[in-house]
Amino acid sequence: MRLFVVGLAVLVGVASAQHSSSGVSPIRGSSDGFRRNTANIDPCRPTPCGPNTRCDVNTRGIAQCKCLDNFVPDGHTINGCKPQCVSDFECPDDYRCRQTKCERVCVPGACGVSADCDARNHRAVCSCPDGYSGSADVSCSKTLPVFRAAPPAPPPDPCFPTPCGRNADCKERDNRAVCSCPYGYEGDPLSSCVKAECLKSNDCNRNEACQQQKCINPCNIPDICGRGAECTVRNHQPVCSCGRGFTGDPFINCRRFDPQELCEPTPCGVNTNCRVQTDRAVCSCIDNYIGNPLDGCRAECITDRDCPGHRTCRENRCSNPCAYGACGEGAYCDVRNNRVACTCPEFFQGDAHSKCYAECTAHDDCRSHEACFQLQCVDPCVGACGTGADCKVEDHKPICSCPRGFTGHPFEACRPFTEADLCNPNPCGSAADCTPGHDRSGESRPVCTCPIGDIGNPLVSCQRGECQRPEDCAAHETCHAYHCQSPCVTETGSVCGELAECKVRNHQPVCSCPPGYDGNPLIECRTASVSRFHAGRT
Repeated sequence: MRLFVVGLAVLVGVASAQHSSSGVSPIRGSSDGFRRNTANIDPCRPTPCGPNTRCDVNTRGIAQCKCLDNFVPDGHTINGCKPQCVSDFECPDDYRCRQTKCERVCVPGACGVSADCDARNHRAVCSCPDGYSGSADVSCSKTLPVFRAAPPAPPPDPCFPTPCGRNADCKERDNRAVCSCPYGYEGDPLSSCVKAECLKSNDCNRNEACQQQKCINPCNIPDICGRGAECTVRNHQPVCSCGRGFTGDPFINCRRFDPQELCEPTPCGVNTNCRVQTDRAVCSCIDNYIGNPLDGCRAECITDRDCPGHRTCRENRCSNPCAYGACGEGAYCDVRNNRVACTCPEFFQGDAHSKCYAECTAHDDCRSHEACFQLQCVDPCVGACGTGADCKVEDHKPICSCPRGFTGHPFEACRPFTEADLCNPNPCGSAADCTPGHDRSGESRPVCTCPIGDIGNPLVSCQRGECQRPEDCAAHETCHAYHCQSPCVTETGSVCGELAECKVRNHQPVCSCPPGYDGNPLIECRTASVSRFHAGRT
C-alpha cells in the first residue's frame, strides 16, 4: 500500500499543476539513460538522470544518478526519483510522513521521559508504564508505595511461546499478546499470514495499481477524478481528463465545451476578428487592415502618399484605382505618382473620364461616300489616286480614273493623251502591228495589221503565212494571201468562165473551152454550131 499511495500522490500533484493548460494529467516520461563519458565530454551534461536526482561522475568517468534527500527511485533513477510519501496514509501504520519520507512514529522524544510509546494510525500514543504516573507526553515518575512490600514477580511474557499463527508477529500490550501480520503479508494473524498480492504497483499489470497490498483498478477509487471526467490507467497511474467536447479541471468538474469560448477572451491582436473554425480560433485582420492578426493589424495607408507611386489609398488599402473604374468606359488608365491619368486609345473619340468610343468599326457604319479607316469615317478618295486622276466613291470604295483626254495609271499619275498612246500599250493581237489612225468619224483610233508575210486576225493573233510567192508552193498551186492554193479557184468560184476548163501551168491558171465548145473561156463556153461557109466570108 505504501508504494501505490506514493505514486498516486505524485500523479495528482503533477496533474493538478499542469491541468490549467491542457485539462489532462500528463505522465512524465523517462530520461535518455546513461551516456558513456568520452574525451572532453561531461557525461552529466546534459544530465541523463530523471527529475529529483543529482548526477555524479565516478572514478571511471561514468554518470551515476542518485536520488536527492528524502526521495526514492521511481523504478530507477534514470526515470527519476519521487517522494516516498506526501501523506501519512502512504506509510505503514507505525510510520508517518515527514518531509516526503516515512519515519517511525515512536522515536526518542516522541513521548515524555520514562513513558511508553505505542504507534496507532500513524500517531504516537504515550502512556506511563505500570508503577509510574504523570503526564506521559512530558514525564512519568515512579509511584511511591504507601508501604514497603516485596516487589511483585515479573509477569510472564505473553508472546512466549507465541500464540500467533504462521508468519505472524506477536507484540506484548497490557500483558496481552497482540498478533499482527508483518508488512507485506495479509490474512488472519491468529492462524496464518500469507504474502500479499502486491507491495508496489509494478507487481501488478500496467492497468492496475497496488493499494492495501491488492492489485486494483485505480480508476475505481471513489472520487479519484472530478465529476464528468474520464479516467484511464497509464503505467499503473490513474490519468484524469475531460473527454472530447468537454473542458474544465478533470480533478474537479468537466463541462461541455462551447467552441465560442476559444474567442472569449480573444487570442488575437488589436483590429482583428476572431472566429471559430473546426474547433480552432482563427484570427484575421478587420476589413482593409493588414498585419499579423496574432500580434495586431494596422491600416495600410491613410493618404495616397503612403502607397507606392502606382497605387492610391482606398479605404485604408493601397490599391489600383484603375480596377475601380477611375477612368471612363474603354479608356486607358495609368497611375503615376499616386495620380490617375485617363486617355482614350488611338483613333478613339470621346471623354476618357466618361467614355471612349470608335466612330466606326465597319464601312457600313459610315455614309455611302465615306469609308471606315482607323475607326473613323473619312473620305476614302483622300490620297487614294495618283496625280491628276479623278476619284469617285462607290459603296464606300474609291474608284480612280484618268480624265477624258488623259492617260496613265490612275493610282500613280495621269497625263495628256497623244497618238503614240493609241498603241502603248499595244491593243492589237499577238504579233500584230499597231499604227495610229482614224475612224470614219475622224476620231483617233489604233489600226491593227499583221506584218507582211503573216496571216490571221490582227485583233486576236498573227502568225507566219504558208508562202510569200508562188514558187513557195507546189507546181499546181499558187500563193494567195500567203496561202498555197489552187490558182483555178477563188473565194467566189472558178477563175475561168462558165463551162470552161482550167489547167495550171507554172503556177498560173490557163482557161480553155473543152472540145465541142467554143467561146471566150474567161467568160463562157458554149456548144459549137454547124459551120456555114459563104463565099468571101470565113
